[in-house]
Amino acid sequence: MAADSYIWTGNEGEPEMLVLDNLVDDENTTVEQAIQKTIELAQTTKKFPNPLAIHCECTARGVIVAAARTTPERQSRLISYVHELRKTTVTSASTGESLVYDGAALWKDLPTFEYTVADDLHSIPAPRHTPEQLIQWESIIAFFAQLDASTTDPKLHFTSTWAIKYISLALVNPVAKYDYENVLRMACSWFVYDAEKLWRKVPDDPDYSLTNWQQWKHALEEKTLTAENEKTRNLIGAALSEMERVEKT
Repeated sequence: MAADSYIWTGNEGEPEMLVLDNLVDDENTTVEQAIQKTIELAQTTKKFPNPLAIHCECTARGVIVAAARTTPERQSRLISYVHELRKTTVTSASTGESLVYDGAALWKDLPTFEYTVADDLHSIPAPRHTPEQLIQWESIIAFFAQLDASTTDPKLHFTSTWAIKYISLALVNPVAKYDYENVLRMACSWFVYDAEKLWRKVPDDPDYSLTNWQQWKHALEEKTLTAENEKTRNLIGAALSEMERVEKT
């Protein structure tokens, strides 16, 4: 796979990343097969120093890169992969002991996953970009919104950090150097895919006060009149529909 332009990884073509490529590209590849291949790669003896570090980083980045080039409606198997990975304990083929990296067991503790996600999402958005990058960023955010919505697992909890970041950038404190409609679409994705969890935080979480929620909703209603891009308008409409739906629950 060619390097995705939204981020430099230095790991393109590594077997761990190819596993995720195959999962999203080949409909005949099952989540179970991808997990088994990931286990085998972790158990494979490598000659270079810290082989588990490379394995963990490539696997975590492989998830993000696969999400970047997969449309939201095709990300369900990638989400299932992360959940199954979280259930998986990998043992050494020679000793039978659990493999551990950085104090975390593979893969049930998702070693490197949290800070790899943080590193990458900190870089989105960026002032310099191509049209392709904008699409990739939106796919990444849609993936994490769907992943967050799919579980109560604290290891896969993103509403207190990343959801509020993009909502704030779009609806509270816009930053002129970013492509505004791109940021707005990313904010909408959190409401489209994760509205129920966001609404459950109202009003107990200070970031999700009822006042904030109402301000976000009002801001989105105003954006329906000013958004130039049809895709943006459609996402705003979907976001508002989800907000109204969860308010009735």
